[in-house]
Amino acid sequence: MSHAVPLAGIRILDLTHMLSGPYASMLLGDLGADVVKVESPSRPDRARSVPPYRVGDQSAYFLSLNRNKRSVALDLKDPDDRQRFLELVRTADVVFENFRPGVADRLGIDRATLESYNPQVIVCSLSGFGQSSPWRDRPAYDYLVQALAGTMSLTGDPAGPPTKYGVSVVDHVGGLFAVIGILSAVVARQQNSGAQTVDVSLFDSHLSLLSYLAGWQLNCGATPTRQPSSAHPTLVPSQAFETADGHVVVMVLADHFWAPMCEALDLPEVADDTRFTDAAQRLAHRDELLPILAKRLREQTTQHWVDALAAAGVPCAPVQSVPEVLDSEQVRATDMVVELRHPHYGAYRAIANPLRFPDAGRLPASPAPLLGEHTEELLSELKQHPDQPNGDVTAATRGDRRGA
Repeated sequence: MSHAVPLAGIRILDLTHMLSGPYASMLLGDLGADVVKVESPSRPDRARSVPPYRVGDQSAYFLSLNRNKRSVALDLKDPDDRQRFLELVRTADVVFENFRPGVADRLGIDRATLESYNPQVIVCSLSGFGQSSPWRDRPAYDYLVQALAGTMSLTGDPAGPPTKYGVSVVDHVGGLFAVIGILSAVVARQQNSGAQTVDVSLFDSHLSLLSYLAGWQLNCGATPTRQPSSAHPTLVPSQAFETADGHVVVMVLADHFWAPMCEALDLPEVADDTRFTDAAQRLAHRDELLPILAKRLREQTTQHWVDALAAAGVPCAPVQSVPEVLDSEQVRATDMVVELRHPHYGAYRAIANPLRFPDAGRLPASPAPLLGEHTEELLSELKQHPDQPNGDVTAATRGDRRGA
């Protein structure tokens, strides 16, 4: 028996731009929601022009964040286009925006106005610091939030400067929390709790990642600090080690991994050393232990040690480059790279949605849209169904468009 994709029949008006919001709406589109990306014809999503990498005449950055969406070009500062947008609100389940706080009000698409067109519409606002916080007007780029939220102080070598993540972790995690908030509001509405407003903060989302580290600070006064070689602060050894040709991560997460690790490294004298026989001892004597392990691991290649440690059942992994991981057996076997094709700019590849729903089959995927590609299509739907409240224009106009 086949099953529909999970969010079939849900329409989201997507007013977001750049990374955090578009990433969230793309995930919702992957799950079957009809995501209508609303952009100004004169000032579209800036991601469309991010240099330097392109597929045909399109920004590869934009393509990576905007599959499974339809694009409508409307200038919300123009009264006629704003009215067209508000008519679309009648058909929507969610309005999702990541404007600076106050911008939606100035555009005339505040919560009260949206509710006057659709009392059941869910509104999700994704901003840097929340709609009513003391920092609401501060710039909130990913890099800045990493600095403000404390995580940058924990990243990098202690002898060097604080270091940002290698990916835009603030934007991606904020987008994930927006997805959680939107889905929660949809479920609550289905349970007759009424429409809700979802207020998601990039700063709060990122701060939440401190989890147990914040717990140490708040409850024990133990301030987290940067660790050499990306080491775990309390588990020894649990870090990256240099090898003859790269790096390997070795993790002795429990005492029963200790002897097998020493055997794989051919260090029997270390295995029996009373300074290192349990986790507490290894932590107390880390400065004596780690140079011994580091010297030994530099003597052979990464693959040699991965093979030896894995055979002994010791948690380990090579530090792979992006090309290496994208070409790995694991990624190929799980179809985590998908290819999409557009009649205008051609084929491109992207990371797939990691969720799997075996009963529904593979999640559908359509290429990122051109600016305004679906404007006439969407506006004609309104003409065909002028009196439909709250998204009743579903089956005929939304669910079948991607071959779900």
